[in-house]
Amino acid sequence: MSQSCSIINCTRTSRGLCDCCQQYLCLQHLTEHGDLLISQLSPLTDEINALVDRLKTLNIQKTIAGSRQKLEQWRKDCYKKIDKFFEQKCQELDELVNEKVGKQREELNRIHLKITELINAQETTRQDIDLLTSTIRQLKNNMKNIERACVMMNTRPLSSKHCGLTVKLTTCVGHQH
Repeated sequence: MSQSCSIINCTRTSRGLCDCCQQYLCLQHLTEHGDLLISQLSPLTDEINALVDRLKTLNIQKTIAGSRQKLEQWRKDCYKKIDKFFEQKCQELDELVNEKVGKQREELNRIHLKITELINAQETTRQDIDLLTSTIRQLKNNMKNIERACVMMNTRPLSSKHCGLTVKLTTCVGHQH
């Protein structure tokens, strides 16, 4: 037994089952149904063409300009932090060396003053001479150590994993095209 067309008030025999809507349709309604579906493709093509045109005219530089400015500011801020940290470490280095040299200078001045006092008093003992000789020998060794001093630094390279920067594309709310 033949199936009749699913369209109301159509008495014709169905010629096929429409895959998209699962209705049994006669040849005329099957053709009309196909034409209707095909006619819906044209507006979709127009929409796609409009999107293609929008994509062609999209100014990527303008779109990302604000983000580039933020990235540039971040870079400048990082350079400032690095420069500040560098200056702090230079100051620490200067202070370490100046402290060592300052102690040596104080000790040299103290010994020089002691020798001057002994010369002015025109009085000294073998014990004074031995003590001064020993102290001068120690000061010479200290001076060699200062001259040969090397600074030990433990530096680590900056890591892109720990730079505090992530870039992610999201949709901006209220952004008009």
